[in-house]
Amino acid sequence: MKRPLLRVTQLVGFLLWLASGVGLLLGWPDTATSLLFLAGLPLFQGPTAVAAWRDRKPNPPKSAEEVLRWYPKWWA
Repeated sequence: MKRPLLRVTQLVGFLLWLASGVGLLLGWPDTATSLLFLAGLPLFQGPTAVAAWRDRKPNPPKSAEEVLRWYPKWWA
């Protein structure tokens, strides 16, 4: 996602999340605050979480010798 669009998306998500908190303080109906929270949090956290998930690197498997050296001798 492009940097300006990412910032706008996160800003909108934060404002929705903030509005849900204000709604809880002012006694808005539970469904309205829940919907605001559920809409705002993925917008606020989602883009960076998806980008981090896409950029992850797979770990190569460890050899049997490397794994077994941590076990006691009687275990192997």
